Amino acid sequence: VLTASLMGFFVIALDALVVTVALPDISRSVSGGMSGLQWVVDGYTLAFASLMLSAGALSDRIGASRAYGLGLGLFTAASAACGFAPNLTMLIVARLVQGAAASLMMPASLALVRQAFPDAEKRARAIAIWTGAGAVAAAFGPVAGGALTTALSWRAIFFLNLPVGLLGLILLT
Repeated sequence: VLTASLMGFFVIALDALVVTVALPDISRSVSGGMSGLQWVVDGYTLAFASLMLSAGALSDRIGASRAYGLGLGLFTAASAACGFAPNLTMLIVARLVQGAAASLMMPASLALVRQAFPDAEKRARAIAIWTGAGAVAAAFGPVAGGALTTALSWRAIFFLNLPVGLLGLILLT
């Protein structure tokens, strides 16, 4: 459970940062102006932040495991949609879906950690590890974004989420 939660939190944090490095290539590929590129970045953040409280309530209502699985599945599918986006509009829509899915995953992933570790000392250690995954993603995001964009294409930054998301779903079951 901890590994599945870590993977979700990792891709949430990674995706918020990895895109910024690829923006020049995205702009050339999908002919996006500055305002369109802002929506690629800000659409994710806006959906994520604005839906977080409602997503937490939904997680409480349907259960953390179900909410996390739903969010991770949707996030993974939206990542594929981002990678295959034929134009800027589709990329922005997919990024909005990613942000909404991330808002569902975040509170559910922490709730899963809390449920899996009823002992306060072990829970504190698990939460520290969970938090560390976000810090690693923050450091890794720009480096991975640059490397993938240079070596392959900007689309690869989104395809990076696919094996992580699928493995997280497998670990959740």
